Amino acid sequence: MEHTHRQRRKRTGSRKRAGKNRIRNRLLIALGVLIGLFFLGGVSLIAAWLILDHQGRTRLAARQEAVPEGMRQGFEADTEGEETLRTGELRYQGKTYAYKNDVMTFLIMGIDKTGQMEASEDLYEGGQADALFLMVLDPGEKTIRIVGINRDTMTEISVFDRNGLYAGTQTAQIALAHAYGDGMEESCENTVEAVSQLFYGLPIHGYCALNMEVVNILNDAVGGVDVVIPESAAGADMGIDGERHKTGWEAGQQVHLMGDDAYTFIRYRDTGQAQSAEARLERQKTYLQAFAARAVDAVKNDITLPLTLYQAITPYMVTDITAQEAVHIAGEAVSYSFRAENIYSLQGEVKMGELFEEFYPDETALYEMILQVFYEELPEENTAGG
Repeated sequence: MEHTHRQRRKRTGSRKRAGKNRIRNRLLIALGVLIGLFFLGGVSLIAAWLILDHQGRTRLAARQEAVPEGMRQGFEADTEGEETLRTGELRYQGKTYAYKNDVMTFLIMGIDKTGQMEASEDLYEGGQADALFLMVLDPGEKTIRIVGINRDTMTEISVFDRNGLYAGTQTAQIALAHAYGDGMEESCENTVEAVSQLFYGLPIHGYCALNMEVVNILNDAVGGVDVVIPESAAGADMGIDGERHKTGWEAGQQVHLMGDDAYTFIRYRDTGQAQSAEARLERQKTYLQAFAARAVDAVKNDITLPLTLYQAITPYMVTDITAQEAVHIAGEAVSYSFRAENIYSLQGEVKMGELFEEFYPDETALYEMILQVFYEELPEENTAGG
């Protein structure tokens, strides 16, 4: 596969700042529109919100991309009758499937850094993506689906030299795709490419990378989250980034997470324990389900909350999703269903590498999961009698 961005020039400080300034300018424009319309006579806050929502819907519609043709040539896809298939269709185990053109897929990344997002001068210190989730909005079924990706998943990623020039690809943990960069837009784009290729060329319509500590802000904004403590988070003294945080949690205990406790719950990982990345991913999925329920209620009570939060987390975030788009996504998500069965994980096998654990996905299970989430089975035409 050819990569149009492989001939990147060396990153410059002005380019790094320009990316952040564009995001902040978009936010200020959106906030200005909202506040301005609110104070104009005869124009309500609801009307102003609807305008932003319309702008976001229009922008998102323009992001729709070509269907993932890589699926047709993918794992064990059928070739019989392929000449009759239309764009976006494929055959698998005797059945015909069509890609859902109206789904919107966003990559959410939790980066193992703290503080505000700042470009790194070292092109190998962009930070690793310790949390990776695909958020899939399906307007046809009015459903949100979440696909959790093990950060140790072994896949092909693009690598670069210290001058920022493309140096080929290598098989490595997918979390490292973000590390090859300055920690800003290009690190995110490299991760988007790696995830898309892992999923057979799946279109990803936007990304959002967050420093992990932003969890505190989001968690507390919705009033905290209730979870049941699993074995992987039980313990009175857990270390994160060299610091100790006492929780006193016991396995099976239900707790209401606020502040640093929320950060600890989704971030903690005992690397001395086997498959600790998978255990943490399971906790993150549990947290997401509980958080989503609280967030829906919070947005129903305050429709301006998504925009308020967007403003609050901007210093800790790198994203190509505008404030208007965030408003529309939040408005849609409130009316969509999100249940435990809508959270998916990659199945596979964990092996010990030279230094760290490596997760190898089950290709059959991955392919079939993609079909389940992003495709719909087409009814076979009845050709009897001509």
